[in-house]
Amino acid sequence: MDMASNIGRSTGLNAELPDGKAALLYERLKSDVVSGQLAPGQRLSEASLSREYGISRSPVREATIRLEHDGLIERQGMILRVRRRSAEEIIDIYRARVYLESAIAADAAARRTDRDARRLQAAVQAESQVDIEDPAAVVAANRVFHDALAVAAHNDTLKSLQDRLTGQIAAMPATTLSHPGRWEQAHGEHQRIVRAVEERDSASARAIAEEHMSRARDIRLHLFNQQLTD
Repeated sequence: MDMASNIGRSTGLNAELPDGKAALLYERLKSDVVSGQLAPGQRLSEASLSREYGISRSPVREATIRLEHDGLIERQGMILRVRRRSAEEIIDIYRARVYLESAIAADAAARRTDRDARRLQAAVQAESQVDIEDPAAVVAANRVFHDALAVAAHNDTLKSLQDRLTGQIAAMPATTLSHPGRWEQAHGEHQRIVRAVEERDSASARAIAEEHMSRARDIRLHLFNQQLTD
């Protein structure tokens, strides 16, 4: 069974998409990469995707080019594969994420509205109700917080970059938030960021966000090294 057939089953498609739906195909393929249904190193074929979804090669190519731009797949000649990250690439992604989230937090402290502050408070309060035994719920709650922080920054450029890096990190195996004690620690860091944002203390918000993402980076590298030795 080819990879495209697996994708069709995992997304519940009936093997047909209307013409001009490259954006829909992109979102569904991206979801499968991020969720792990398409694993790192797995091969994709534009021809098979075209047959599976009943659309021409043009929108398929458009969707796969966008996924390449996102850093989720890579092209080797005529072959497409879900991208597999090296330790060096993981370090680079998290270095960028440290800088990015720090800037977002600093801008949020400088630019937030009262509505932004309420949204952030609601996000951290919701985190306290999350079942820590449910990785998907934990990841979702974390995403709500970081989305709210980016909205409070009122900087579309930073938000766009955040979305791209989030997709790359989400496509990595496991989640740093499942590491023992990390969710509780991250929740506390989120609370500290919110206080700094509420007080319009950009320097503190930046520093806490840098600490927050640096710890996530260290855990990610630990998980990567552990995977190599398993």
